[in-house]
Amino acid sequence: MSTTSRRKIWFVRHAQSEYNKQRLFTGWHDPELTELGLIAASDLKQKLSSIKFDYVYSSPLKRASSTAMSIIGDSSLIKYDDRLKERSYGDWSGLNKTEIKNQIGEDQFIAARRGWDTKPPNGESLKDVSIRVNSFISSLPSTGNILVVSHGNTIRAISVLLGINTKEGVSSYEIKTGTYLLVQ
Repeated sequence: MSTTSRRKIWFVRHAQSEYNKQRLFTGWHDPELTELGLIAASDLKQKLSSIKFDYVYSSPLKRASSTAMSIIGDSSLIKYDDRLKERSYGDWSGLNKTEIKNQIGEDQFIAARRGWDTKPPNGESLKDVSIRVNSFISSLPSTGNILVVSHGNTIRAISVLLGINTKEGVSSYEIKTGTYLLVQ
């Protein structure tokens, strides 16, 4: 354990997956990391190498768990939690983002892809994700260095829960693959 009395949380978005590369809605589908993703995960390990993590949590989906494993190097230190999964894109999972936008129009596309309350057909809204992930956030230790490897929309919802973003402004918030949000 580190002697840190304050809590610091690194919310890492997994590195590039095959679906990210192909511009497909991923949701709960479980593609592997690309070669570029594996390199980015290795880069994250270097960037975070000076930090002693007291707690490590990851979504169980391969793109997140592979990124966590790359950073930590020991799967026995990682606690997997379903609440950290990406938002479900329902009927859109595995489909091309541009094709969906062309079918339904840009306004409806943006509302369902980035809006707080709108869901893709048979999927989750960001509000739904925030409800799912809120109990995870509440369960985190109050001190120490914490690594949480998850997904873009999960971190987007967390950013609203933690007051970093608003429900109205979250649609423009972007955390790129293989990067992190540090919350102190």
